[in-house]
Amino acid sequence: MNKLADASGTPSFRREKWLSGTTGVLIPFRQAAKRPSALRHPRRHGSSAQIRSQEAKRKYSIVCFEALTNCYWGAKRARSALGAGRSSSNKSGGSSSSTCTRRDWANLGDGPAGLIAEIALASDVADYVRFRAVCKPWRQCSPDPRAGGGLDARFLPRRWIMLDKALAGSSHHRFLNVSTGECIRMGLPELLEGEHRFLKVTPEGLLLLFHKSTKIARLLNPLTRQLIDLPPLTAFVRGGDCDERQQRGPFVQTVGLTEDSTVAVSFCYPMKLAFAKPGDDNWTVVNEGYIDSALPFAGRFYCATNRGIMVLNNTSEQQQQPPRLTMVADLNKSFIYFSRMMHSLHLVDNGGELMLVHRTIGQGKCREYDVYRLDFEAGILIPVKRLNGRAVFMGMQRTISVSVEAFPYMEADTVGLGSMMDRYPQIPLSKV
Repeated sequence: MNKLADASGTPSFRREKWLSGTTGVLIPFRQAAKRPSALRHPRRHGSSAQIRSQEAKRKYSIVCFEALTNCYWGAKRARSALGAGRSSSNKSGGSSSSTCTRRDWANLGDGPAGLIAEIALASDVADYVRFRAVCKPWRQCSPDPRAGGGLDARFLPRRWIMLDKALAGSSHHRFLNVSTGECIRMGLPELLEGEHRFLKVTPEGLLLLFHKSTKIARLLNPLTRQLIDLPPLTAFVRGGDCDERQQRGPFVQTVGLTEDSTVAVSFCYPMKLAFAKPGDDNWTVVNEGYIDSALPFAGRFYCATNRGIMVLNNTSEQQQQPPRLTMVADLNKSFIYFSRMMHSLHLVDNGGELMLVHRTIGQGKCREYDVYRLDFEAGILIPVKRLNGRAVFMGMQRTISVSVEAFPYMEADTVGLGSMMDRYPQIPLSKV
């Protein structure tokens, strides 16, 4: 199996297939997400490798742009080298047609190489890591993703999620790009050495880990392999220091980042919402009530409770008020009836729009789903019957929205029930 190695510690991506590019460098062949047999479209045929989204197609243009840029900047040098080769071949009595010149891709120059790095980073941080893994000169002309504390928004794998089923008995873990359908496998020794316990995946693509010996929390960027230390989680583990739960760590419902690099964590047992920053000594507890779901959105941390949608307010102009949850949309004002025993609330980022999925269980365990759009100005939830042409996968602790262009076997404006897809198929919103 081929790997791309980075001398500065950049992770290597393990792929199923590789293609030899025009530069001579092994370029990973992007495969579309495999189509589950239970969700095959009756009118669509062909393998899943033929499925390509517009976003994935644009990524191939980076390699083409690289070749065109080098041809332009290196044309004069190539002609000079070609002329020198012909002269030397004529002097030695050889044929000029047998002379072959090789382009020096490593010495591309900071200008063209830096431009390609910017394009790769604008496309996806995974492409940026692959670019830096080619050679040392290319790493020198591009910023180090590990610099700046590790929470730089430019280098967060926001589009990538780790598939939970890959955690069992495998040295490599699968990561899915929810925007393009691309799937990669990476080795994470931090999870294999027994020092950490995996707690939760953040919507920004980071992994929340529990260090067993020191009891501290850590955030791991799976693409850059950067570890960020957070305060200890001892106060959120029940059972005392001698209990086995001290080794397993706390139970986490949701974790996310805000725009000022604050890490907010919603714990299940005990039910607490706390936040901290890298370098803090302790966690600050904001709420001790039940939270149905939580989600970072547009730089802020939102929570869905039986009262309504609330946002974490941990800063104030005069710093006179303690951190607290502030009401954004009241369920009563939106005429939404909520029962703790039979209902559940699920926040979802639907392509840049914050929405709420309200699940109810009626007689005969019949499930119904109502979707609402959050109106920030009016402070209410507005019912909708469409998801803007997208599809939503809903679980008890995580809900994601995907594009049907990247996942053609999904139907637009439908709600899927995650691991229960075989038992409960996708539900069109127009029928609920």
